[in-house]
Parts: sequence; C-alpha cells; structure tokens
Amino acid sequence: KTIKAGDIINYPQKGDRCTIHYEAYTEEDMYNSENPTPFDSSRKRGQVFHFRLGENQVIEGLDVAVSKMSLGEEVEATIPFPYAYGVAGYPPIVPPRATLIFRVELIQFSPSA
Repeated sequence: KTIKAGDIINYPQKGDRCTIHYEAYTEEDMYNSENPTPFDSSRKRGQVFHFRLGENQVIEGLDVAVSKMSLGEEVEATIPFPYAYGVAGYPPIVPPRATLIFRVELIQFSPSA
C-alpha cells in the first residue's frame, strides 16, 4: 500500500546500496492493538538503515518491496512468513509463522561501486 508516492522514475537495481527508514510490526500487533509498537524501527533509533539490494542482507520480503519502490516513496508492505522469518520466527521477538508489516521509506540509493 502506498503511503507517499515516489518520483516514479528512479528505481533501485540489484546490488545498489539502498538507504531506508523502516518500522517493522507483526501483523497481529499492527491490527489487534490500539497502539501498535514496532518490534524494530530505524526511525526510533534515529538512524537510517543501509543495505545492498538483492544480496540477502535483509529478509526476502523487504528486498522485494524495496526493489519495486521509486525514490522518495513510502509504502506499507505486508510480508508473509515464508518471506520474513519463516516457520520458526525469530524468538522471542517474532513468533513462528508471523506475517510482518513494514512501513518503508526509500530515501536514496546508489549503484554498487
């Protein structure tokens, strides 16, 4: 789901160094809580997050979501458990078979050097 449109021109490619802000929630917390709290958040830390797109540095669902975003875009991505932390989850933070909701902003990206 788009929260804020990007420039619709510039899209990151595999290997690009992406800079994002994100907030990560379990689907259960996001939709069954009056005041959902992210289990991880670059915004809460006050520090952007960098990773190389398509190089297994983040969960697969986040790689896929960012690869479809244009510069400046903000989205809310629903990531099913097979593309997140799988059947096992990431105890004690993410329960088994948890669908995740990521709110992501693509701040910038640059080609790999």
